[in-house]
Amino acid sequence: MRYVKKNKLTAFIVVIFVFLVFLGGYLYNIFFSSGRREAYGNRLDGIENVEITDKQYDELKKELKENDSVVEVTTNLQVKTVNIIITVKDEVTKDNAKKIGNTVLEYFDDDQLAFFDIQVFVKKDNEELNDFPIIGYKQNGNKSFSWTKDRQVTKNEDK
Repeated sequence: MRYVKKNKLTAFIVVIFVFLVFLGGYLYNIFFSSGRREAYGNRLDGIENVEITDKQYDELKKELKENDSVVEVTTNLQVKTVNIIITVKDEVTKDNAKKIGNTVLEYFDDDQLAFFDIQVFVKKDNEELNDFPIIGYKQNGNKSFSWTKDRQVTKNEDK
């Protein structure tokens, strides 16, 4: 006790320092507590029950490429969204491209369609045909795609 009375300033600084450390820890937990949790929370619970197999992707690619209008098909799974990129020939109309995109749903079962969001990107290699790409999005649980607004081909007058 005598030591504390002699060194009041030092004891006061130590008490303030300990208080600030606890306060800093408390504030850190408030503002950065989510950093220790999973990034997607519980949104991915059950994904192992509806997993999309490589066989399904391969079948989708193979059968879509059998269509004369389709040049290339790539797939990508990001968290709960299946991205399918379909490159079509330049003479394909938007309506036919949407029909091709809608056939994608046939390759997934009902449980997978209820769990995953599906995006279909239909594009052309010719950049002068700027009415493409068109994008179809089907949210999990919905029955059909919502497609982007149809655009017309425009000319770039800057050249």
